Amino acid sequence: MLSQRLFISRHSRLTTIAIGLFLLCALSVWASEIPSLPPSSVDGLGNHVRYLASDQLTGRGVDTAGIKLARDYIAREFAKYGLRPGGDNGTFLQAFDVPTGVIVKQPTTLVLGSESPVKLESEWTPLGLSDSGTVEAEVVFAGYGITVKDYDYDDYAGLDVKGKIVLVLRYEPPPKDEKSPFQNAPRYSSHAALYTKAANARDHGAAGMILVDLNHTGEEEKELLSTRRSLWRSNASVIAAQVKRRIVERWLASTGISLNTLKEKIDRVQKPASVQVPGARASLSVTLEEIRQPADNVIGILPGSNAGLKEENIVIAAHFDHLGFGHYGTRGASTEGQIHHGADDNASGTAVLLRVAERMASSNSKPARTIVFAAFSGEELGLHGSRHYVSHPPFPISSTKAMLNLDMVGRLRNDRLTVFGARSAKELSTIITEEASKLALRITESDGIGRSDHMSFYAKKIPAVHFFTGTHADYHRPSDTWDKLNIEGMEKVTDLVLATTYRIAGTTAPMHFAGLPAPLPASEDIGRQSYGTYLGSIPDFARTTDGVRLAGVREGSPAALAGLMEGDVIISLADTKIRNLEDLVAVLRSKRPGDLVEIIVLRNEKPLAVKATLRERG
Repeated sequence: MLSQRLFISRHSRLTTIAIGLFLLCALSVWASEIPSLPPSSVDGLGNHVRYLASDQLTGRGVDTAGIKLARDYIAREFAKYGLRPGGDNGTFLQAFDVPTGVIVKQPTTLVLGSESPVKLESEWTPLGLSDSGTVEAEVVFAGYGITVKDYDYDDYAGLDVKGKIVLVLRYEPPPKDEKSPFQNAPRYSSHAALYTKAANARDHGAAGMILVDLNHTGEEEKELLSTRRSLWRSNASVIAAQVKRRIVERWLASTGISLNTLKEKIDRVQKPASVQVPGARASLSVTLEEIRQPADNVIGILPGSNAGLKEENIVIAAHFDHLGFGHYGTRGASTEGQIHHGADDNASGTAVLLRVAERMASSNSKPARTIVFAAFSGEELGLHGSRHYVSHPPFPISSTKAMLNLDMVGRLRNDRLTVFGARSAKELSTIITEEASKLALRITESDGIGRSDHMSFYAKKIPAVHFFTGTHADYHRPSDTWDKLNIEGMEKVTDLVLATTYRIAGTTAPMHFAGLPAPLPASEDIGRQSYGTYLGSIPDFARTTDGVRLAGVREGSPAALAGLMEGDVIISLADTKIRNLEDLVAVLRSKRPGDLVEIIVLRNEKPLAVKATLRERG
């Protein structure tokens, strides 16, 4: 149990009518007294981002020394502002651990046909998303391993792969026209993602998958993906490996199969060319052990100034971790091993968090409710820091009235700011819109919730928003450097967060939580792909391999009409096993509005089957 308790007992509240009237009068004054802008504010923001995005901090990867330097810097700033520690044992730090990779253990072997075992590391490697286990079976060539039913493209059509090993090509066919679901390099679609291929192989009954990269034209030693680059936040429940093209081509030469010829045919006509490889068998064993690293959130608390409201709190947060040297999450294969500075993502949000804390703590007008300033770690690896916080908060999580998340707020253009989750409470949307108008900021409210640390709070039915100035070509690349940030724009975001916080902190009106559309899987770009048909489920965003737990359902949605409820765990939808959120989204994308689907859930650990008629989203 964390030591810092700022809330007073309910029994000690002042409840007299006179004091109640005084508080109501005072709230309007507190709400209007936003801290003024310090003369050095812009310089301060610039100093924060220059340090956090410097080479010295090595990209702030959870497994790098730079993450500790960033952590200590934030904690020192919180202490300097006079915030109270909100972490473990009277400190600012809240400890947890995160998975950062896998270790390849024995037995890990690959034998193709009757040849000698393929040499591990130099000729083949397990994929980091692989399951551990052994499979010995026939090998079937399944093209790019892609299924897009709406586009009438399916590499598995007419192919029996149950219990077999599928040989698939990396990437995807080039787009044939503007209606194609595929994309040109380097911005491939989600169909080219390794996890998508592995999950598709699994869903068609394959026991194993071998990936071959025919596009690679560089040095051969760089052809194989490291297990860190091919890692995923949950394994794909299929045994998966990558083998060098020369090894596979030599093995297939005696069968009359040419992968280059088949690839050229697929790319030319954009039709599958899958085929059973005559007499081909392989034995694949993979043993992976997860690596976990310690990490810390940094939590600072500003006690509320109102005796009747200080037991409630507002969380203002930003994640301070990034990709380190880009082994996991980089957008460019050639940049792996370089420092990924993460100036916009998310030194910018961290800097604004610090500036909001400084201005609020130094003001003579303190917010009525308690403010929790949270710098989360482990976001890039799966929202680990925020998920730990909502499970181990310094105060009961039910006392959190709202959460404001700052993630990529460093590139304000034309005074336009996107806000995800503003509609998670009608009152929240109104407040943000009104305060933005006063600051001459133009707000775009997303219909969806988006994906960042605010999702951990949203899953607890807490109104939560994500302030976002937009994506760009430097996203998850070493070129995301501090000199490209709009520091003056970051100050405008600071002003909006301050104004919004004071409004929420001073109002006695309740906030009414509202569910929003689920986010895309993290393998996809914000706003580029459709969500598919509408079910209306609100998932708990914890990554799992045994179903999708629901944090709730939207009123009047297909899920609600089918009788689904909070706590249900979806394990099957339309005869497809659901292991995680990616599986659920993939099935919804494959369906059409009006389709009647059977959903199997676990309720109180017992299976329950219901039927839902899917609707068009929006």
